[in-house]
Amino acid sequence: MPSVSTDQIPQSFRAYRPKFIRWLGRSLLYVLGWKVLGSIGEEHAEKNLVVIVAPHTSNWDGILGVAAIAGLDARISFLGKDTAFKYGLGAFLKYMGGIPIDRSNPSGVINDAIEKIRRINGTLLGMSPEGTRSKVDAWKTGFLRIAKGIDANIIPASLDFAKKEVLLGKTFTPTGDNKKDILSLQDYYKGFTAKHPEKY
Repeated sequence: MPSVSTDQIPQSFRAYRPKFIRWLGRSLLYVLGWKVLGSIGEEHAEKNLVVIVAPHTSNWDGILGVAAIAGLDARISFLGKDTAFKYGLGAFLKYMGGIPIDRSNPSGVINDAIEKIRRINGTLLGMSPEGTRSKVDAWKTGFLRIAKGIDANIIPASLDFAKKEVLLGKTFTPTGDNKKDILSLQDYYKGFTAKHPEKY
């Protein structure tokens, strides 16, 4: 069984990156002994989805996440400070799916993100509900507010270091009760082992 396959996501979410990039992602997962399980169904093709990734306790999370994205050949969007998009790096970040957000006005960050994502015709928006590698008692509600603003369901993606698996979980439909939804999702993620469990 291959470590990851482009068949695990609808064609509308494919990035069609160079074959070498896809090979590199698959090879890295294989060498490290990891695999990507689960899939995103065709019923979600052309739609916006928010993909949350947890547990997040190590830089290895990002390395494995990028390898999985490359292996899936997934077109992932992500939010970043607009200042990071200046000069030469900006073009690369945008190529990789980056969406520049003005964080100088904290109260307008979510609305700014929603407005820009709405212009994209179907995307996977990757977000970390924890917002940090450090231990937190409560998740931020930003991902739920954005999901509501772009009328999107949520795909819970997990990193399990005990099993060496990245899992694309079943679709989660927000109820509108942010506190209840966060508790439900946190309970779901208790079934996975972080790189540093003491930080989760």
